[in-house]
Amino acid sequence: MTSSSHEGEQFSGLILLTGEDKPGLAHALFEALSPFSVAVVDLDQIIIKNRLILTVQISLNPAHQIAIEEDLAVLATSLGIDVASVFSMSTTPQTKSSCLTVKLSAAKLHPKHLDQVTRALFEAGANIEDFSRTGSDPLELNIKISGISQTQLNEVLANAGSGTEFSLISSN
Repeated sequence: MTSSSHEGEQFSGLILLTGEDKPGLAHALFEALSPFSVAVVDLDQIIIKNRLILTVQISLNPAHQIAIEEDLAVLATSLGIDVASVFSMSTTPQTKSSCLTVKLSAAKLHPKHLDQVTRALFEAGANIEDFSRTGSDPLELNIKISGISQTQLNEVLANAGSGTEFSLISSN
């Protein structure tokens, strides 16, 4: 692994794997990366309508980039999936500040509802770290946010949720 002489920078690759979800895709990706001297820095995965989106950030020696890209191309072809990658110097991911969770529930969720909530969070200086569906009938979402205090969040929710067809609840 190499890192830059600049404090907090490293050579990294961002890998995006997409395709029809099926067992073994994550395993196949990590198996393809296993022969290399890399470290997983961050990862996230979602599945919507049986479509997988898996992102993995790795730190690596720049000399391994071409070999990794070649192995990822073989992986994509053999599994019938799409794999994209970008390699560059990047800052080391910072430890995320503590997050608060907003639970949103609606019988029918319209984009305008999410517009109201996301706008209010943005205007308060909050950052959305994650959306995740936790229920279907009614639709329930957890919105994980950072950059805002519990007191500020309570104010935002009182304003964003007033007179709407959805409910917002703050929790930790």
